[in-house]
Amino acid sequence: MDTISHILIGAVAGEIVAGNKLGKKAALWGAAIASLPDLDVIAQPFLLPAQSLLFHRGPTHSILFCILIIPLVAKLLTIIHKRTKKNLIDWLKVASWCLFSHIFIDCFNSYGTAIFYPFSKFRVAFDCIGIVDLFLIFPFVIALLCFIFVKRGTKLRKVIASLAMLLSVTYLGFTVVNKISLEQKIKFHLNDQTINYDRILTSPLPLTNLVWLVIVEDEDGFFSANYNLINKEINYKKYFPKNYYLSEKFNKNAEFMRLVRFSKGFYCLTKGENGEIFFYDLRFASFDFDGTADLDKAVFAHRLKMSDNGELIMEHHYPKRKVDFEKLKQYFRQIVND
Repeated sequence: MDTISHILIGAVAGEIVAGNKLGKKAALWGAAIASLPDLDVIAQPFLLPAQSLLFHRGPTHSILFCILIIPLVAKLLTIIHKRTKKNLIDWLKVASWCLFSHIFIDCFNSYGTAIFYPFSKFRVAFDCIGIVDLFLIFPFVIALLCFIFVKRGTKLRKVIASLAMLLSVTYLGFTVVNKISLEQKIKFHLNDQTINYDRILTSPLPLTNLVWLVIVEDEDGFFSANYNLINKEINYKKYFPKNYYLSEKFNKNAEFMRLVRFSKGFYCLTKGENGEIFFYDLRFASFDFDGTADLDKAVFAHRLKMSDNGELIMEHHYPKRKVDFEKLKQYFRQIVND
């Protein structure tokens, strides 16, 4: 999820578990603690491109990391706030709720979260909620606004915070059910049209769970479609050939294989005018708020070429996309009218 979502969730979680004992410090530190795992971005500039993709939501998003850092964070807070030395258990609760909520919620979108690191490289990704989802964070925003008018230490604050958490967890459950239902419809539609396929990927676009990207893989490439939950239409828009033969020079390169692993195999290759090979992760090729996958919009695209001494040179290829107020208006029109 985005940083703002984690901050809001952490603040409300802190209020639930210790607001009555620690006061406003519980919510403030809850917001800060919930952001800790994403400090891994500090290391990304010092890593190779594909390494940095896998390092994010890697070690600092693991269950082991949370277990190790929770007591350290709690002890540090009793030192910072000397009057709360007797509240070590409460700080432990705040740190536990906020850190585990962070890695838990990250598992629901497409990026992938290595919660079992270092015991497994498997990255959990339920692909059922966007990086930013307004419906998920709305209850937390309302709860924090209510706190302005409700006296600290009262039971009502905890009731409001708990209700916000319950509503958001319920919404998460809805997104899972929504995804399962959508995939069943996609499979039925493909079988009805006698379209052969190997795998399908469904992933919601940002801001809402109402418009979804659908990627259907066959032997030679990927169909791109979008699905609107309101009018329940599936519109296949583009086809991307895999062109995997273009990677013959790179197939034994560790950095290239990291890119493949990160993409979960949902990628295609193209050849540029100067002989470079472009790698496109199709899971993130629809971030231009129109619901259609397009290689020019792919967030995770990389330019690949071999140096004179036979080494792979990999560079991030930034997408040609523009997100402005007009694009957002078109996007919300699509949700209602497409």
